[in-house]
Amino acid sequence: MIEIDGRELGLADIAAVAAGGIRVTLAPSAVERMAESQRSARATARARPVYGRSTGVGANRSVTLDATGKGVDTHGLNLLRSHAVDAGRNLDRETVRAMLVIRLSQLAAGASGINPAIPQALVEMLNSDALPEVREFGGIGTADLPALAGTALTLLGERPTMDGSRITEALEGWATEDALPFMSSNALTIAQAVLAHQKLATLLENLTLVSALSFTAMSGNSEAFSPEVARASDASAVGEMAGTLHALVTGTDEAARIQDPFCLRTLPQVLGAVSEELAALESLLKRLVVAGHENPLVFGTEADGSNGVAHHGLFQMTSLARRVDALHLAMGTACATNLRRINLLCDPAFTGLNRFLAADDAGQSGVMMLEYVAAAAAALVRANAQPASLQTVVLSLGAEEDASFASLATSRLESTVRGLATLTAVELACGARALRMQGRTPDEFSNPVFSRVLKTAFTLPAATQDRDLRQDLDEALELVQLPGLGYQAQ
Repeated sequence: MIEIDGRELGLADIAAVAAGGIRVTLAPSAVERMAESQRSARATARARPVYGRSTGVGANRSVTLDATGKGVDTHGLNLLRSHAVDAGRNLDRETVRAMLVIRLSQLAAGASGINPAIPQALVEMLNSDALPEVREFGGIGTADLPALAGTALTLLGERPTMDGSRITEALEGWATEDALPFMSSNALTIAQAVLAHQKLATLLENLTLVSALSFTAMSGNSEAFSPEVARASDASAVGEMAGTLHALVTGTDEAARIQDPFCLRTLPQVLGAVSEELAALESLLKRLVVAGHENPLVFGTEADGSNGVAHHGLFQMTSLARRVDALHLAMGTACATNLRRINLLCDPAFTGLNRFLAADDAGQSGVMMLEYVAAAAAALVRANAQPASLQTVVLSLGAEEDASFASLATSRLESTVRGLATLTAVELACGARALRMQGRTPDEFSNPVFSRVLKTAFTLPAATQDRDLRQDLDEALELVQLPGLGYQAQ
């Protein structure tokens, strides 16, 4: 059971709930905070116009809702129905669960003015796994309106769940004052970023380990990772990566060259940049998953008379778009050197083995086609590195003349994870094969981590005769998605 208090929520906890099987509950303090926020919002709405409560939304913000007429009674439901349209493929259960737990956490922060019964209904939706059907197109980085409006219709029993059933104990009605506060969030966009971040952190750890295997198979010069180089580096992440690599490869072999190709020599810079951007994204996400960014922002309390609202633009996910773009650029750069190491592992001049790590030099292709697979994966990652934050748009009769398109940036991360995992798996398969063909054994290396990693790598198929390599790659893909290449479980 994970308690949602609106103050802190670990990214690993979000991923655990998203994976399924873990229940959530709202902290009593969060329920009281939301109730106070509701009282504050109502008090403010009695004293002044409030967007979405006493007015329409978007270009209709100048339309005043008549509190005495029939329109206001149904406006909330009309707003949900009109905003619930999305398109494209259905998103997976993992992503939808992550969206729901993040939205629950944001509401628990107590800045929306929403009826606490609605977050309680979200708890039941998550715990019963009665998930809404959410499609990929609709958000533009200024709140995931279609996804959350559709979720509201599912809570109301108007839309079926993913399984085709309908929530039987549905919320009865939906007050106008609750519709916009529920939708005013980028929970889906943030969810995609959180899940990808967790997978990419594991992949970076494993790419570092796999790079060390390749470095050893090609007898790299570890001077590039020395403490002196680490101290002179221009970023702490680069220095830390140099230290990690130095510890892994020191004593593995005598250097074959005074200076290595860039794909070996600049590993601290390339992988350090990815590490730096992952850390920056993590820091931002930790704030966003507990941020009360609903528009308008509700603050103060009714009791002390400090209640109020602030109309704002915090829903514009500019920072998230920029962080994801920067991470994509770092990974796109890393892919070039990743691919080059795979190329060099196929070169006898760097391994002392047959071309393409083949069983003989009489025309066998060995791992030749793995290069092609890696190149295709690298092309995808680099294509995804085109900045999404440069996009813009004018909508709603000109009332909304920009968008962050963070939703586009984070949706690309899913395919980037697949691409980087494939690249890392190809390098693992090639590096392990080269070391095995060189007659290296795990026991000859003094570093226990390196020894265990090599032992794990040697669980991949050993035959070098030309054959179908799909199994090798599938097994390598499984390993690179396990923390520490799975060696920690040994």
